[in-house]
Amino acid sequence: MARIRQAKSEREISHLTVGKVRKEYNLLADEYNRIIEQKVLLCPKCNEYKLSAKDGKKEFYIDSRWATGFFPICKDCLKMMAEQRKDHRFPANETKESVQAVLRLMDRPYIDKFYEQCKENIRNNNAELGIYDENPSVFAYYIRGISSLPQFKNKKCWADSDFGSNASIDDFAEQIVFDKDTINNGRKRFGRTFSEEDLMFLETEYQDWISRYECNTKAQEKVFRALCLNELQRTNAIKKGQSTKDLDKAYQDWLDTGNLKPKQNSMDAFSDAQTLGTLIQKYEEERPLPTIDSELEDVDKIGLYIDVFFKGHLCKVLNIKNRFSNIYENFMQKFTVKPPEFNEDEDSEAIFDKIFGGIEDG
Repeated sequence: MARIRQAKSEREISHLTVGKVRKEYNLLADEYNRIIEQKVLLCPKCNEYKLSAKDGKKEFYIDSRWATGFFPICKDCLKMMAEQRKDHRFPANETKESVQAVLRLMDRPYIDKFYEQCKENIRNNNAELGIYDENPSVFAYYIRGISSLPQFKNKKCWADSDFGSNASIDDFAEQIVFDKDTINNGRKRFGRTFSEEDLMFLETEYQDWISRYECNTKAQEKVFRALCLNELQRTNAIKKGQSTKDLDKAYQDWLDTGNLKPKQNSMDAFSDAQTLGTLIQKYEEERPLPTIDSELEDVDKIGLYIDVFFKGHLCKVLNIKNRFSNIYENFMQKFTVKPPEFNEDEDSEAIFDKIFGGIEDG
């Protein structure tokens, strides 16, 4: 799905019949519910809503590091990044370096021997089918294998990469091709004094933080920014064999400032740092409410009032016939005043006597 459905303007609604308004409302509500239920996710790369695995079609890679359970960039965009294409009009130019750059962004391992094997398998299959492509796309084939084959169950992140006998992670850092959008965002957030590799690391860490915790104020942004910078300093200090004692203390202080320490991460003490959706999920999965006793269930009739004055009244306005509209009509009967009705044959004499009095009164 390329774009999410937009609500009609007041002018457009004024030209619609009640039936069509109801139809448009239902369609818009369906789209909204699909977003709430995370059946569709927004890819920040192509800015399109696409189906998640929760709706049967996997257009995002599973990634437990993110709150949604999926890596935020869709499969198609990651594939184009690996092929070094701005859009589908450009020819593919997939290289080991471009694939490694995407895998580093996803924190997935690069295994040189397996990549070559995937490349050879694709070429052999293409040859059998009579298809000849000098630069076959291996990225999707490689990701599928590295995520599912049992021999790679201990290869979970970028640090587990194997570049072959003549390469290492340090050598690769000199030649990596970075995602330009991530670099630009990192430069705006952290300044221009860092290298592209450092900006890639900082921006990726920052996005990981804000995807897991609420970030609505400038103070929260400052805390996450400081944590990312501290993590980079600690990593560089470890590489150089230097002490990280002061950096570790500063890291703990920033965690304490942001109320992010593990000891603070209980359901009650840490609820303010989480989104409403995350809290509801934890309540439902970890400590759901017990079944309410029948004599205590809805003692204040709040559920009835919602069914009558919200759901029922809305159905009545939209002329929808269902159980809520029936509840509304039945409930409103006791507040409705109706004129008295008389049977012409039986009640005319009674009405005359009531107005003029009976014969015996005269």
